[in-house]
Amino acid sequence: MAIAVLQAMGCDGLWSPFLMERESIMDEGIFAIDMTTGSDGSLAQDMTEVEVRPSMKLIPKGVFIMGSPTTEAGRLANEVQHMVTLTTDFWMAESEVTQRQYRNLMGRNPSYFQGDDLPVENVSWIDAISYCNALSVKENLPTCYQISGTTVGWTNGAKCTGYRLPTEAEWEYAARAPVEKVYAGSDTVDGVAWYSGNAGSKTHAVRTRAPNGRGLFDLSGNVWEWVWDWYQSSYEASPVTDPSGPSAQPASDDRVVRGGSWDYAAPLARVAQRNENSASGGLYSLGIRIVRSNP
Repeated sequence: MAIAVLQAMGCDGLWSPFLMERESIMDEGIFAIDMTTGSDGSLAQDMTEVEVRPSMKLIPKGVFIMGSPTTEAGRLANEVQHMVTLTTDFWMAESEVTQRQYRNLMGRNPSYFQGDDLPVENVSWIDAISYCNALSVKENLPTCYQISGTTVGWTNGAKCTGYRLPTEAEWEYAARAPVEKVYAGSDTVDGVAWYSGNAGSKTHAVRTRAPNGRGLFDLSGNVWEWVWDWYQSSYEASPVTDPSGPSAQPASDDRVVRGGSWDYAAPLARVAQRNENSASGGLYSLGIRIVRSNP
């Protein structure tokens, strides 16, 4: 079931310079450095640049059952349960990228609903990966994507330590664990998601619903979130270890989107719900959440 494309968005170049020099920002104390214990007991540094990206939460590698049981209300045929193993820890943004953060890095705000703390939306998949690359450049990290027009490579895959989009499996693993729920953090939708039943036909500031057990907000509802994978209905046919979708583009250019949004019903905010959208299309119900590998 594809999301209708309301507006096609261009890339507008790989990235636009940040609005202030890095040294000036550091002098003003905007950068906060958090030291977080990794799964191996080491200290991992999270440089939280609150003006250009959300804070990040460490998600430990693991094994989980992806998909939904046949008894789950709202279940679709493309949610076949299968065991998946993720072999690399990763950091995930605690919220969707906000309009302030996107504008400060990319120099523009394409969103239909305007507000600094609202999630950025109306961004294409190319816009999303361009934001990831621009953020990596800003923080002196390797860029994960090789972009040439609409052709995109991901040479090092999850071994890249720069910013990127989550794979579909990483997204569901982070949303589902550590305690499995129908929605991200609960078996009932209202407390954890902005959806058509409570959103009032608009987006809402990030982090205003309850988080899931990993401290991640809005994985259910508010805006759909782009992930890396090309869409395929039979995702259970992918490798069971570190799956990342088809290696070559299918017949369409559809990429997977996850999480539901403010203008969709509760069943589409379920953790297992899978949807798709043209990579070149932006919607005012579709935004960005970023990750970084922590090998």
